[in-house]
Parts: sequence; C-alpha cells; structure tokens
Amino acid sequence: MKLKTLLLPFAALALCANAFAAPPSDASLERLFEVQKMDALLDQSLQSVGGIVLSDPNVQNLWKDAPEDKRPQLEAVLKKYTTQLIAEINTPQVRAQLHKAALEGIKTVYTQEEVNALIDFYGTAVGQSILAKTPRYLEATMTPILSIITEKYEKSSQNANLAREIRQIMCNGKNPDQACTQQTKKTARKK
Repeated sequence: MKLKTLLLPFAALALCANAFAAPPSDASLERLFEVQKMDALLDQSLQSVGGIVLSDPNVQNLWKDAPEDKRPQLEAVLKKYTTQLIAEINTPQVRAQLHKAALEGIKTVYTQEEVNALIDFYGTAVGQSILAKTPRYLEATMTPILSIITEKYEKSSQNANLAREIRQIMCNGKNPDQACTQQTKKTARKK
C-alpha cells in the first residue's frame, strides 16, 4: 500500500512532463516558419482554393443539376467569387493575422524541444521535399475527406427523427415560432 502511495506522485509527474517543458520562444517559432516556408505554402494553398471550391459537394450538386447552357455562367460566377475571396485573404493585414494565429496555436501544442526537432527536420532535404508536396497532399486527402463528411452530415441532418427531436425541444412549451405553431396544429389533428 505504501509503495502505491509513493509511486502515485511520480506517475502523475511523468504523465504531466509536457506541463513542465519549456514553451517555444518567438524566435524559434519564426525560424520554424522560415524553414517550413509558410509564406510560400500559403501562396500555394491560395492557388488551390479554386479547385477546392469547385470540388465542394454542394457546388458539385449545383453543377450536376444546372442546365448545360448555364454551366459556363455558373463557372464564371464561382471563379469571380473565389478570386474575390483570395484577394480578401491575400492582404498584408490578413496574412499577419494568420501568422499570429498560427504562432499562438503552435505555442499551445509544441514544446521548445519539439520546435527545435521540427526545425532540424524541415532543414533537411527530405523535410524540404515533404514541404513541397504538402499542398498537393492536403488537396489529395482533404477534398475526399470533406466530401465524405459533408455527405454523411447532409444525410444525418435530413434524418426525420433528428428533425422531429429538434422540433420537440424547440417547440415544447410556448414557442411562438411559426414552425412550432404549425407542428402543434398537425399534432392536434392526429389526436
């Protein structure tokens, strides 16, 4: 019993080792951004936004349902708004916001030792090769993943039981919303 009592604090310390690790310095995070070529990665990511928008399942459904003669117009409108979105993101102010948000996020995840290891790795030829392929990797994996998730979400949100349960929660009592008053009338007719 005494052995367990003595070992418990040491086990807790071992599990919480990251809590005592040094947070990464701003200088090391800036160096990590430099070796990861984050500005170039953002530029490459912005270039692929158009493809991501066009491969969005909602856009694909719209495209599929559109008459053949309307598709060029739809494509032009989508490209126009995608170009506007990229222009809004690709400003010095927004890039600075993205940079700051990324630095703050990294600080909450990695220790100084881990940032140093990342700097060392991304400073190698293999690390640079992986970085060069990262945008293609993200596009190749995230597009199908998001498509599957969106499809599953749409199916689950169209689930009649889900809609019924939401109405029950929202309309229970005296909710004056039109959907609730219509639901109450339908329920009253069934009785």
